[in-house]
Amino acid sequence: MPDIVFSCHKNEDILPLFIALVKCGIGKSGELPYSPTDVQWDCMFNFACEQTLQGIAFAGIEILPNEQKPPKRLLLMWHKVSEQIKEKNIALNKKCIAVSAKFRQLGFDNCILKGQGLSRLYPDPYSRVPGDIDIWLDGGCDKILTYVRKCFPGCKPTYHHVDFPVRKGVSIEVHFTPSWMYSPIRNRKLQRFFSSVSSRQFSNNVSVPEGCFTAPTLEFDRVYLLLHIYRHLFQEGIGLRQMLDYYFVLEHGFTPEEKATAVALLKSFGLVKFASAVMYVLHIMFGLQEENFIVPPHKQRGEFLLGEIIAAGNFGKYDKRYKMVSKENELRHFLNSMRRIARLVMQYPGEALWSPYFKIWHYLWRKRYA
Repeated sequence: MPDIVFSCHKNEDILPLFIALVKCGIGKSGELPYSPTDVQWDCMFNFACEQTLQGIAFAGIEILPNEQKPPKRLLLMWHKVSEQIKEKNIALNKKCIAVSAKFRQLGFDNCILKGQGLSRLYPDPYSRVPGDIDIWLDGGCDKILTYVRKCFPGCKPTYHHVDFPVRKGVSIEVHFTPSWMYSPIRNRKLQRFFSSVSSRQFSNNVSVPEGCFTAPTLEFDRVYLLLHIYRHLFQEGIGLRQMLDYYFVLEHGFTPEEKATAVALLKSFGLVKFASAVMYVLHIMFGLQEENFIVPPHKQRGEFLLGEIIAAGNFGKYDKRYKMVSKENELRHFLNSMRRIARLVMQYPGEALWSPYFKIWHYLWRKRYA
């Protein structure tokens, strides 16, 4: 493994250990390069929490030799956290099944995006830290919003989704479209792509231990999940959990024809440069092999992306470069967003330079639906 320098993280010495631990958790290794100290174990636990990889990291701990395991106090706490993650996954799987079935009864074909639809790809589907439920409904914004507002009159949509807080203990986001791009030309191509493949996604049944629901195909996720990571990089920050999701999609392999189709779509959406950065990160962090690269990795872009991931953590919650502000404070949130995007201009100018125009347009669009 090449040397990696993370100047943005105060615990540089634990990062090679953490990478090795995660590789144990996904079945790429069976031991660490050396036995960590108690302080290093505490740092690794904290870092796993920042990146929402506690479950995968514990799966790695379980197969370590006894002399490399963490101190008992931390081992017991980590085990408890792992059991809680399992319980949350079971509960969320059941809710996904119920929510998907309910919307289908109401006449909305649908599929569960990300989350529980991806956990089935993990060696242990209960090791993935679950989030909320993202469900893509057929029917278009106006029809979907009309129904949602019958249930929640005060809801405020964004371009791609609206919150649907119908289930206690879990957040549901109802999507009119899976995602978007700032560039109007690329966004138009993207929305046409979503429309062209939607019926296939709405009929793709997947199985989890608790039952079945519809989720996107691997062909769709090879493109969509990369775009999802891209959006998080621009919006608030990205963590390793989303990267690991994409790793497992690519680990399932693809034919030369499927690879060519994915690359053609990425070119159309201007995502090839970003894809090369992601390939580097997946190779360094998780050991993704060359035969599963969508495009060749790019070291410079990849190191920049990896630095952003380490600095920001899950959803950018641990990024000390930006002061966290409430989304209710629209001006300060806008300015904070512009600061983040300014860092990305040199890397991805085609998207970054369109962001102010999209945000102004989106502000007016939301006024229309207020």
